[in-house]
Amino acid sequence: MQILVVDDDRSIRDLVRTTLCEQGFDVAVAADGESAIEMGRRLPFDLVFCDVKMGNNTDFDVLRTFRDEVQTSADIIFMTGHASLDSAMDAVRGGARDYIVKPFSESELASLARSSMERRRLVRAAAKAAEPAAGSPDLIGKSPAMQEVFRNVERLALTDLAVLISGESGTEKEAVARTIHANSPRASRPFVSINCGALPEGLLERELFGHGRGEFSGDVSGRRGLFEEAAGGTLLLDEITELSPGFQQKLADVLQDGEITRSGSNVPAKLDVRLITTANRDPEVLVATGLFREDLMRRISVVSFRLPPLRERSGDIDLLIPSFLARYRPAALPSLRVSAEAFVCLRAYAWPGNVREMRHAMQRIATTATGNIVRLSDLPDKIRTSTGELDELLHEMPSQDVVGAAWTAKSATPPRDPGHPDSAWLPLGEIERRYLVRVLYHTRGNKKRAAEILGVDRKTLSRMVERHTINVGRIKRDVRGLR
Repeated sequence: MQILVVDDDRSIRDLVRTTLCEQGFDVAVAADGESAIEMGRRLPFDLVFCDVKMGNNTDFDVLRTFRDEVQTSADIIFMTGHASLDSAMDAVRGGARDYIVKPFSESELASLARSSMERRRLVRAAAKAAEPAAGSPDLIGKSPAMQEVFRNVERLALTDLAVLISGESGTEKEAVARTIHANSPRASRPFVSINCGALPEGLLERELFGHGRGEFSGDVSGRRGLFEEAAGGTLLLDEITELSPGFQQKLADVLQDGEITRSGSNVPAKLDVRLITTANRDPEVLVATGLFREDLMRRISVVSFRLPPLRERSGDIDLLIPSFLARYRPAALPSLRVSAEAFVCLRAYAWPGNVREMRHAMQRIATTATGNIVRLSDLPDKIRTSTGELDELLHEMPSQDVVGAAWTAKSATPPRDPGHPDSAWLPLGEIERRYLVRVLYHTRGNKKRAAEILGVDRKTLSRMVERHTINVGRIKRDVRGLR
């Protein structure tokens, strides 16, 4: 680690530098805040030991500048006397990693430095473990649901089995398919994809199977279809459940025979392709209701698995947001940090468009944010106002003791429709989830108090938390960060 020591007392600077150098760290020193900031602009530092009070300077300029402008990932540890302990604690609440009280021992210094080094090592290890070996950078996650997806990808990449990936729109099904291909023995061969719901049946047939010479006016050579274009590689049939019943029959026959015949031709061609398909509707339900052929389903889903929507892997939001911001932030602009208030809002948002919606939102923020901190005002309106609309809704609700009477009194008159389209209304389950999140923030994560406010017992509250996959531990950390 690269360490910077900032103190106007030379004896303190020398003590800290000597102690940490003996522990094997690279240490630089600065006698005042201005020098420290200037060094921070020129050199990379992982850890900064900084005196709380240097001369008349007590406003934590070093902390704010490093945290907001110079090196946002550096750990700041304040060195303080007893008289300024309260100030040091205020600094920790403002973003410093820790503080140490003078006079301190050499072992205390070394322990703090090693703790910082270990924390950074664990963060890097966790980020590395959260990414698959190759493929899309969007496939990031530490949640159990995504770790299971990564295990499926790793296992299936070594096989040639037909795979069906199901999941809601925006859950990055194509990214998973590309990752399977990129880690497979077919990685050097083509990856070809087509959206089965985007083309009419006749055009889809020509795109997949090709056509023979002379079938169309002016065509003297014919055209290979995507099955042939993907020879030796992987063919992705995106949204396969959108196929018409007639085309399902044609595709089932092709997969059974292992060969295709171009439209207008009598010459068959053998298939050499790994087939991956995706569906945003439940395939088993479609088969059970007769909307999808069972024999075709068996052939395309030798192995199948489901991608979780973002609401079922909310713990991954902390990894996805900074990853997207770093990827889309123009190189000429300073890197971005997200304020605690903005993070709370981003976590509370339902993300109905899943990872795709988040990626687009972060791309917009990364390219339009003028400062180096993402604040509430930088968030898209529908994200920033979603919790505000809920606040207004809850504020306008009658209290529990009058709700029955209030509704009865209004029952003779239909409620006024403000003119919002159907898509603007939230499902009851989503209203319950958001309300529960806000109650837990209000109680600082105290489940007992939250249960009392909601009028339920602790077991019922725990089931609600589990059903909506709410991370109470993270709520507690958020609240501590906002104090």
